Formats: sequence, structure tokens, C-alpha cells
Amino acid sequence: MRAEEIPKAVITFLKRPVAMILIAGLVIRLVLMPLLTYGYDVSHWALTIQHIQAGEGLYGLSGYWYTPVWGYILGIMSVVMNVFGVTDYGHLFDELLHVESFVGFYTATLTTPVFNFFVKIPMLISDVLVGYLVYRIIKERTGDERKATYGFALWFLCPLVIYTSSVHGMFDSIYVMFMVLSAYALYKGHDLLAGASLAVAVLLKVFPLFIIFVLIAYIVLKHKGDLGTMRRRILTAAIGAGVMALIIYIPQILDGTVMDSLAFFTSRVDGGPVSADDGVWSSLVSFGMRLVIWLQLALFAVAALLAYRMYKKGAGDKDKAFFTCLMVTASVIFIWPAQPSFLMLTLPFLICFIAMYDKRFIVPFAVLVTGATLHAVNNMSVFLSLAAYTDVMKISTVVSMMEWMQQPLLFGLSKHSVVMVVTAVIEVIGIILILLYWRRHEKEAGSYG
Repeated sequence: MRAEEIPKAVITFLKRPVAMILIAGLVIRLVLMPLLTYGYDVSHWALTIQHIQAGEGLYGLSGYWYTPVWGYILGIMSVVMNVFGVTDYGHLFDELLHVESFVGFYTATLTTPVFNFFVKIPMLISDVLVGYLVYRIIKERTGDERKATYGFALWFLCPLVIYTSSVHGMFDSIYVMFMVLSAYALYKGHDLLAGASLAVAVLLKVFPLFIIFVLIAYIVLKHKGDLGTMRRRILTAAIGAGVMALIIYIPQILDGTVMDSLAFFTSRVDGGPVSADDGVWSSLVSFGMRLVIWLQLALFAVAALLAYRMYKKGAGDKDKAFFTCLMVTASVIFIWPAQPSFLMLTLPFLICFIAMYDKRFIVPFAVLVTGATLHAVNNMSVFLSLAAYTDVMKISTVVSMMEWMQQPLLFGLSKHSVVMVVTAVIEVIGIILILLYWRRHEKEAGSYG
């Protein structure tokens, strides 16, 4: 394209519905990013950056509990913030110290609006890239611009996606982006990229590991009778994953902090001690966490069985079998009261299925997103930074709302806890509906026909 043609091309793009959806989604995110934030997690991002700047690395001091990838991204954002002169990350507010004892995860350390904005930029970029991948998959599979735009809108304007990235400040959309990229790369035959992307996704959060069975089964299904090609593709993807994992972990191998980088997972298995004074809710949460961790072993077996089933029954439309199995696997692994942000992994594959194969799945999509979003927004603390650094509202007003939510409502549980239980149930109903709709779709379509 010649330089003089660029303005015309931009104007043409801006007239397309997908551009208007993109702009609307960006405006919403750019408004929310500095103003609202979940202080507990985002304050840890600030602490991690301070440790990096002090030369302590990711694991030299306590405060960073994840594998290295997100820490590397925070390191990059530290450099970006330094370039823009952002050095004030947050402050401890004495009048909020008592909220740290509330049921849930709260902190008296509030990050500044400027820090909130910059630290959420990687999530904003990932939201756009996931939407683009969803758009590309649908467009290539159907050749229908309207369906592709519809899929992009379902992702980019989804309230759960917007909240997780722009308010909560959690990095789920980043690992979702690498997971979708891995599936798309394998579909296009770029096996090295597929393996490398999968490694990054798994080393951000473990859930993409469940998808590995689908990826392998897809290669085997595509090359039945061609053992050489099958082995070559699997080996190439494995090399991509192994090399990428090694590159990511070189600093931890050199400084002996590999086990420290796995603390997030090992601490979950233990579940943590619970004293008699912690109350019924804390005991239930601790027991539930341990139960869910061990449940993952059974879900690994389920994921493997689903992949095997795809291999056995997907002789018709192999690509449809692949995308269907991705959607079902990414759903069934959350058939427990998952954190709302975890469900981000389910959405791209579910959206692709809705747009490409069966629009009736919009019903379970709506139920799942409603439950997860209401579960996520059950947190008055997201207004604390806004109250602390602007005149829009007072800190005391936000604290009063938080205290009201902590008051007992039912069976000794607080209003906050009751809302969490109800919305978690809605989430699980959404997952169950996906599976029921899938079974109905298969009966009507004749498996993967």
C-alpha cells in the first residue's frame, strides 16, 4: 500500500462495524482503567515492580507468587512507566487497615490512578489481540464478515472481559491470548509457534495445560495413516514448547528460584491452615480449595477422554471437531465454582462455536457471563483508589459499603459471601448448559458432521 493510500484505507476501516465495536470497547476500557481497580492484586503488581527496581528480582523478596512470565511483563511496564516519569505507585492508608480483616482479600495499600492505567495496558492489548484472533478464525472458517464481527463483539464488549482486564487488573486475557494463538497456529500448520505459545500460556496460568490433549488429538486425526507427518508435527510443537519454557526459566535456573516460582501451585494444594476463629466461610473456602485442586486430576482424565472421543468420531469435518472439542474442554474443566477470571479461557472458543456453528449457544454464554460478572463485581473495594485520589467520593463512603456487605445475612454468612455463593451457582449452571447444548447439537448434526 502506498503512503497516499493509507488515509483512505483508515477511513474505510473506520466505517466498518468492527471498527466501531473496537472504538467503543477501547473507550470503555480507557475510562475504567485508572478509576477503578482491585487493590489487593494490583498492589502486589506495584510491590513486584519495586522489588525488580531494587535489584531483588521476582523472588528475592516475598510478594510475587506466580511463574515468571507475568513478572517479566511487569518488568517491561516498569521501564515504560519510568520513561513517562511515573514513580509514585501507591500509598498505605491507615484508616483502611481494619478492612484487611474482612472476609475476602483486601488491602490498605492503594495504587494511584496513573499506576493503575499503565499496569493494565498489557491486558488491554491482549483483549484486542484475542478479539482479532476470534475474528480471524470465524472469518476464515465461514467467510462471513458479519459472523466474524459478531464474534468480535461478543468478546470485546463482554462485561466479564472488560471487568477482568480494566478493573480487576488480572492478566487472564494474556494467557487466553497465547492459548487461542496456539490453537489457531496449529490449525494453520504453524506447529513451532503453537508449541511456543502453549508454553507461554501454561506458564502464565496452568489451565491451558488441559487443552494439550485436544491439540495432540487434532494432529493425529488430521494425519491418520501418515505416521511420519504426525510424528514430525507433534515433535515440532514439543520442541517449540520446550525451547520457550527453557528461555523463560533461564533466569530462575541460574539463580536457583525454580521452586519459588511454583509456590502459587504448591500453596494451593496445602490450602493453608484455618483456625477456629476464622469462621464457617473461611473453613469452607479452605476445604473447597483443597478439593478443587485434587479435582483437577479427574478433570485431566476427562480432558483426555474428550480428545480421544474427538479422534474416534471426528472423521467428517476435522476442523469442526477440533474447535468443538476446544469449546467443550475449556468448559468442562470449570465445572466447579471457579474464579470469574478463570472463565475467560472458555469464552473465545465458546464464541467461535456460537458464530460458526450454533447461535443457540448464546443462551449458556449469557448465563455464564452473567454469573461470572456478578460474582466479580461483588467487591466494593474497587472504588477505594478512586476515593483516595479524587474528589468523586469519600473513602469513608466506600468503607461503609464494604462494612454493609460484611454484615450477616443467611446462616451466619455475610451478604458478600451469600452473593458469592449464588453467583458461583449461576456460573456452574452456565457450564452445565454448555454441555447440555453440546449434546443436543451433536444429536442433531450427527456428531461432528
